[in-house]
Amino acid sequence: MKITVHKFGGASVADGSAILHAVSLVDPGAAAVVVSALFGVTDILLAAARKAGDGDDTAARTTAAELGERYRAAARTVVPAGPIRAGLIAQIDEAAQEFVTLCQGLLVLRELTPRTLDYLLARGEVLSARVMAAGLAAKGRQTLFVSPLELIHTDGRFGGASPDLARTDAAIRKVLRPLLRQGVVPVVPGFLGVAPDGRVATLGRGGSDLTATLLARALQAQAVYLWKDVEGLLTADPRVVPDARVIPQLNIREAAELAYYGAKVLHPRALTPVIGKKVPIFVRPFRNPGSRGTEISGRKTLTRYPVKALSAVGGQTLLTVTGNGMLGVPGVAARTFAALHKESISVSLISQASSEHSICFSVPEGEATRARGSLLLAFREEIARHEIDDVEVRGGLATLAVVGLGMAGTPGIAARVFSALSAEGINIVAIAQGSSELNISLVIEAKGVARAQRCIHDAFQLSKIGGGAVPATAETDVILLGFGLIGRTLARLLPSSRKKGTALRLVAVIDRGGFVFRQKGVSPQLLKQLLAAKDAGTSLAEATDGIRATPEQALAQLSRYALSRPILVDVTANDTLPLLLSVLPAGMDLVLANKRPLSGKRRDADQLKEAATRAGRRLRFEATVGAGLPILDTYRKLEESGDKVLKIEGCLSGTLGFLFTELERGILFSAAVREARARGYTEPDPRDDLGGADVVRKALILGRLLGFTGERDGIQVESLVAASARSLSLEAFLARLEQFDEEWVKRLEKARQKDQVMRYLATVTRGKIEVGLLALDRTSPFAALKGTDNQVAFTTQRYRKNPLIITGPGAGPEVTAAGILNDICELAGP
Repeated sequence: MKITVHKFGGASVADGSAILHAVSLVDPGAAAVVVSALFGVTDILLAAARKAGDGDDTAARTTAAELGERYRAAARTVVPAGPIRAGLIAQIDEAAQEFVTLCQGLLVLRELTPRTLDYLLARGEVLSARVMAAGLAAKGRQTLFVSPLELIHTDGRFGGASPDLARTDAAIRKVLRPLLRQGVVPVVPGFLGVAPDGRVATLGRGGSDLTATLLARALQAQAVYLWKDVEGLLTADPRVVPDARVIPQLNIREAAELAYYGAKVLHPRALTPVIGKKVPIFVRPFRNPGSRGTEISGRKTLTRYPVKALSAVGGQTLLTVTGNGMLGVPGVAARTFAALHKESISVSLISQASSEHSICFSVPEGEATRARGSLLLAFREEIARHEIDDVEVRGGLATLAVVGLGMAGTPGIAARVFSALSAEGINIVAIAQGSSELNISLVIEAKGVARAQRCIHDAFQLSKIGGGAVPATAETDVILLGFGLIGRTLARLLPSSRKKGTALRLVAVIDRGGFVFRQKGVSPQLLKQLLAAKDAGTSLAEATDGIRATPEQALAQLSRYALSRPILVDVTANDTLPLLLSVLPAGMDLVLANKRPLSGKRRDADQLKEAATRAGRRLRFEATVGAGLPILDTYRKLEESGDKVLKIEGCLSGTLGFLFTELERGILFSAAVREARARGYTEPDPRDDLGGADVVRKALILGRLLGFTGERDGIQVESLVAASARSLSLEAFLARLEQFDEEWVKRLEKARQKDQVMRYLATVTRGKIEVGLLALDRTSPFAALKGTDNQVAFTTQRYRKNPLIITGPGAGPEVTAAGILNDICELAGP
């Protein structure tokens, strides 16, 4: 028989419509199918199980309800009404209830073991396989759900089991071959196997690829098709190297090296079962099945390209064991790696000088402390005798792998690599190359890894490999982090906005409780439903096809997708710095309306800007200072033209501008604050405006552009309400606003008698920032401001006597959303 194996990952079975598309891709002949859990389900189950282990008695029920609804929705799309659908939904309900029961046991035990976790996580793949099997049956195919516990025998290491190849081969042949001869399509849940004691053991994240190649090996399949949300294996990460190309064919050894060194398209162990077997693997794009993708096989092609691809792993730390006492002493290396093995720490690169004076190796940053501790313990006697000096640790590194079979025997490859890096001023910290010359691995500083990949890609002209470029799309995908008033206003603007050559496509919206994701874009109908639900105070987790998750979980899941030029827009008012840092390596550009990441500690603001530069991503934040006014854009253009900005001063709060306009009209302070809040002019807590915190944040952002090195706590700020107001709850503060009315009537009358007006002004220079309430003569340019208008004056070398002044609306959801949209449009497109 000519057998094919098809594997569909989470992105390929995201919902019912995706499963129907997957059904259409299964060969009409003898075929076996492997499926993953629906998109995001494994993460949701994992989070709920951990919460149950910590004593949370609500997470399991909430997750089970969400799990059931997502799979029932998929079943209703895939299977017509009738007995088959009814039976399938009954299985879904049973699995969801069993999950709750198991988590209740965790509440009692307060312990989540790897064995129990594997058993809980299995539900995602099992239910996907049952829906897939029902979908094939609904299209007239003979099909059967087959439990992976009958097929995939493992060593029982829960959470990352390794297959027993001999027993697995025998079981697959015994169970699946008779079915295939009868024309039955077996559907097998991926990621799962059976431990020696008969329990479920998972194969590690991404293990469905491994399930597929295990089936192909045992069945001597003609081909394995791994359906992905990418075009194939690429010469480099296109989010880092824009001219990366699809590689039409890779030798299996090359592909294995790339998978090991960070190419996330393949599970690192997925190729092991078919090494030495004549079973080609085809990585194909699920959304574009006509594309050729990448063939992985034993063939050797593209001989003109000794280097085929680059891959990088960030977050690495280099440990070095050094000492003169190591010279000629046998067993030092063995003891070194035995100490790491004892702690289950994997080493990605090893380098040792011929003098044997030192051994260095890289490990993930999160394991560096444990690794060093284990080594200090293992060599404590040698360290005491000064035979070994120390275990040195150097963090902030990345490992870059340059891969290609043609490197063997081709002179000058290493020289070209080193010359390319040298020309970019990138220093190499460590080097490793095996005698097979299949891979040159370099450890460099993480901040230079994006530039390193681009320059090596250019040096070997990998953009000319004939597999085709990553398809140019006409869309720029937008992700909204925050779906409050400004976020919803922006969402309404996006569908009608278009930059020449590209369309803006809203693909995901995230709030505190969950998110909604559509890889092809949120439809107008769905957007209308989401806007209505949020206007009514409903969380996105409760919306149509909403997924319950924290913002961290949502962005981690979205980062796994091959989105088109993704832009993350932060319209929250939270401390989102860790979130923003986490998405930069995933290739997302950033647009901020949220001032907090750039107006906190200076080191944090610098860290974000440096991380964006290091990842080759762009950062825009016009709306953080002037809503829709081009304040930062003006600053950039002045500097780019060779001018030097000496001072920026202005009324930076449209909220306070509106407040003083109302006070001058005779409106009481309490009424003016409530009206500003009702119109959406204030921060979520208006005390951020009234206390000057919002203006200080804006002033700090401007000051740091000028080179201000101080911190926020060194800036004198005058509050419009008593400091004691901060100790009240928001509700209590709003209820007591009238207590400020009399004082403000007196202050306004005093200024009026002197023919002055009250304005809240920020003055920013390189050395100093001042923020406070001033009484200005009516001749001042700031005196004429009305309503929510902001006014900013730039004093520069050219505009020293007559500052350059920008005036316009500085508050309100519409103008703020318009400012954000301008930043998005600037980043959109090629």
